[in-house]
Amino acid sequence: MTAIYCRQSVDKKDSISIAQQEAACRRCLPEETVTVYADKGFTGANTRRPDFERLMMAVESGAVSRVIVYKVDRISRSLQDFVGIYRTFERYGVELLSCSEQFDTATAMGKATLQMIMVFAELERNMIVKRVRDNFYERARKGLFLSGVAPYGFEKQDTVLEGVRTKMLAPEKAHPEKTQAVIGLFQDYLVTGSLGKLARKMNERGLRTNRGKLFSSPGVARILRNPVYVRADASVYRYLKQKGAIFQDPPEAFSGVRGCTVFGSGKNETAGKFSSLSGKTVQLNRHEGLIDSHTWLQVQQLLDRNRPVCNNGRGKATWLTGLCRCGFCGRAVSVVRGRGGRRYLTCGGRKASICHKRTAAITAESIEELVSLSLRQHLADYPLIIASGMQKKEERQGTMQLQLVRTEEEIAALMEKAAAMDGVLLDYLRRRIEELDRCKKQCLRELTELEAPCTNKGEEGALRRKLLSFDSCSREEQAVIAGIFLERVVVYEDALEIYFR
Repeated sequence: MTAIYCRQSVDKKDSISIAQQEAACRRCLPEETVTVYADKGFTGANTRRPDFERLMMAVESGAVSRVIVYKVDRISRSLQDFVGIYRTFERYGVELLSCSEQFDTATAMGKATLQMIMVFAELERNMIVKRVRDNFYERARKGLFLSGVAPYGFEKQDTVLEGVRTKMLAPEKAHPEKTQAVIGLFQDYLVTGSLGKLARKMNERGLRTNRGKLFSSPGVARILRNPVYVRADASVYRYLKQKGAIFQDPPEAFSGVRGCTVFGSGKNETAGKFSSLSGKTVQLNRHEGLIDSHTWLQVQQLLDRNRPVCNNGRGKATWLTGLCRCGFCGRAVSVVRGRGGRRYLTCGGRKASICHKRTAAITAESIEELVSLSLRQHLADYPLIIASGMQKKEERQGTMQLQLVRTEEEIAALMEKAAAMDGVLLDYLRRRIEELDRCKKQCLRELTELEAPCTNKGEEGALRRKLLSFDSCSREEQAVIAGIFLERVVVYEDALEIYFR
């Protein structure tokens, strides 16, 4: 049996269609009866194609004596894959013909020609991939919508940029209730703190996702986490940077108007795409956000605090889980059980056999006691601003947030340099880092005062009593309080560094 194989990855003006490929192959064998195998919409980068797999099954069963293609790159654009396929053809005595390329595989020169054709086919594929990737990143740099379905509550709107017709995001006009529903989700989550309740409420209102499905807790979380909705300012920049994001725009560009796009190497299409941004790029978009930065950040902080609740018991070993770092290697500190049920601290560096500076055993109880003492003192002195109708000092907040971001970035850069230095220069860097750290703490104190909620004397007393009963709280309650007030705890052999938010 003679088989014709055709493949077309995408419909484009300059591409050869399946029908055109088949017609060209039939002209090479006008009088023979053939079986046609065709895959439309599949790349030649791999062999995961339905009809191609059927063709190879027919080859291996001995039913095919000859395979004809329009060009050999229709079979594969990977030289490694093609070599394996061609060896299979040889093993089963199958002849391969190309109706637009002339080579005789019975000769050494013909085989060499075939391999050269495949080398150039693979090169062409790699160049296409690079062009697509470069175009993707260029669109992101310009702040345009990248691809796919628009985020819930937005639609793709035609625009012209630098003389080129393209798309950008805008609130959905055909279904404005979706845009209002997004705004309501952020407000309602601050009240209920429950993703499940919000999903049920959306479904009861008859609203559906962009794919026409019912809302779920992960789906709601994905909306609440997505920075496409926030009018991003310096405080949002700082939060996303702490999540590991990479930026192409300077912090000064985050003026509290535009939303953001997240793109990068991550392939997880769940809420986790936005809860961890390590290695991903955040780019200011051209559209205006729907949610003010203060509300969006409150929602992120509540989502961050609520994550351990769904963690199936993880973190029960200590209420400091997720807050402790090793002062020597900088990796996360965890708890291991010893004899008699004692809880000891270890770090990721020791587990990886790269941190050997700490020699003494440190118990979780001793660290908890020291941190608890410092936390109680901090809570006793914690400033509660009592005022009614107090106007937000937005301009001062923005200035302080920018200063805080610049200070943190300079500290991070100096810390990276310090690892490769010693002697006098290292002492200078340490003094500079200490100076910057004092500046950072001053910024945080001022921001705390600017952002402190209004309350009255009765509420102030109740809040103080609740916070000062820290030792009598359950471990889960202690973890929540610690997550609110503590930024991190750095553990050395004979010292602690405690950083408050």
